[in-house]
Amino acid sequence: MINRTIIKAKQSTPKCEDRYMFARLSSYCTRALVALALVFTGACQKTKLFDQASIISDVTNVVAHENDKERMHNRVNVQSIQSNPFQGIASDEPHAALVGRDVLEAGGSAADAVVAMYFTLAVTLPSTASLGGGGVCIIHESKSGRTETLEFTATAPTILPPTTTRPSATPGAVRGISELHRRYGRANWGNLIKPAEQLARFGVPVSRALASDLKLAAGALFMDPNARFIFARTDGTPLNEGDNLKQFDLAWVLTRLRRYGAGDFYAGQVSAALIRGAERSGGSLSHMDLRNTQALWQEAVGTNIGDFTVFTSPPPTAGAITAMQIWSMIAADNRYLESSEIERRHLFAEASMRAFQDRGITLFSDGETAVPVTKLLDQKHLGQLMSNYKPNGHTALHSSTGQPRTNFENPSATSFLVADKDGLAIACLISLHNLFGIGRIAEETGIVLATAPKQQGMGPQSLAPMVVLDRASGDLKMIAAATGGAAAPTALAWTAINVFLENMTLSDAIDGPRMHHGGRPDHVLFEPGSPSKWLIGLERRGHSVLTAGEIGQINAFHCEVGLAAGNKCFYSSDPRGHGLAIGLNP
Repeated sequence: MINRTIIKAKQSTPKCEDRYMFARLSSYCTRALVALALVFTGACQKTKLFDQASIISDVTNVVAHENDKERMHNRVNVQSIQSNPFQGIASDEPHAALVGRDVLEAGGSAADAVVAMYFTLAVTLPSTASLGGGGVCIIHESKSGRTETLEFTATAPTILPPTTTRPSATPGAVRGISELHRRYGRANWGNLIKPAEQLARFGVPVSRALASDLKLAAGALFMDPNARFIFARTDGTPLNEGDNLKQFDLAWVLTRLRRYGAGDFYAGQVSAALIRGAERSGGSLSHMDLRNTQALWQEAVGTNIGDFTVFTSPPPTAGAITAMQIWSMIAADNRYLESSEIERRHLFAEASMRAFQDRGITLFSDGETAVPVTKLLDQKHLGQLMSNYKPNGHTALHSSTGQPRTNFENPSATSFLVADKDGLAIACLISLHNLFGIGRIAEETGIVLATAPKQQGMGPQSLAPMVVLDRASGDLKMIAAATGGAAAPTALAWTAINVFLENMTLSDAIDGPRMHHGGRPDHVLFEPGSPSKWLIGLERRGHSVLTAGEIGQINAFHCEVGLAAGNKCFYSSDPRGHGLAIGLNP
């Protein structure tokens, strides 16, 4: 199979690349022999956690599901029919959702499912979830009532080697996911990596999500021969939905992680190969930075909004802080509930403008804030921001207090959620700080390298996880995660407001058209399909109104009376993407 693949590539590539393709052949053959022995070793270990045959069978049906939009829509926006505690999965990529489902059905915890889903995403959606990236998780444990966060963002290198042409970030995701498993996992670590390892080695049909990303990035991405070798057809065009994607080098990395744990990624054979590959690609990784990589447990940032207590992660992942500001300003003094439909749209635009203006003043490009987060969410501070609000007219940005910076924010990230029968709910976001990171793959590893943060717009600051609890009972009402750069806070706030103030179902709250005001420039953006009366009503109030594309992407669970009553829980993956949400029957 390897020979046939290489020969086809040779027939359609320029002569200067023929030598490269055949040089890779001997490397693949050598590694294949080693990997095959490791596969057999793993295959001989019996486990009840996974039935690999069923996983592969489900994965091959993903494309068929995606071709039936109505069937997919019904699967991702429905109510849990169970009366037992809610269990569910939502992901931007369907293969990962199916693997997560299998983990929960086999008795794994939400953390176990997160581990399996992340490593699967590293195979099936490497455009945003590569092993070279980083991210954040928010965790709510219903039994203890504790909400905490785990930050493992990909960090800037401490030293740039002289060979660096494309500064790459030090990966944090493998360390972070390992730490999550250490605290909350109960299944065997190696067994959780097996599905991803098998998909990388034996191939997986390209999902619509990855195919869309490849179409966007192929021109720049395929300047890297390693990326072209993996993600291009023999005619040089990007792999399309349903094409078989094999990643032998990545399979070797996953085999090492399965057998030797996350430590091998940061101070072992994988670490050494990753550094060599990054250097050849013009990236910037060092042994010291990898060895020093840590995941950080932190208390979640919280505030009270009406009948709810809302939590998110502290900076540098600051997307949901802006969403919480918008929601809090809108809900204050029953202002929203006492407004007409058109005034509610106006109120959302004005609150969003002020929140993003505040974000431009207080948020630095690395995601850190100029003032404590508690002040940003303080009711007195938010009241000052809204002090010049006029219900019948737009307050121009230049007449508001302070002049914000214009911060461009990375829109490329992925999110996934899991809730288990024991009341553990987790939302995670992973990013390479750019679509396909630096656009280079570390040779020998198959790992897409993340872009170093602190460059303009490149960083984790827009990542937006959120947990909503009932203020009186402490029951979990919602857990959600949004992506889409500057639009992520808007999507998150819009969904929460629609659910908790408009009393919409979760599917209606997510599916319906959205609006956005990013502070600067002073325009209100509406998605196509928005009611014309919204646009006309805001224009009459002095707003500049434009029609834009899709505004953010969100995955969410909503439980009317907490996770314990599964028949009152809803789950949804945003139809703007190509993901999948699943609720498990008892």
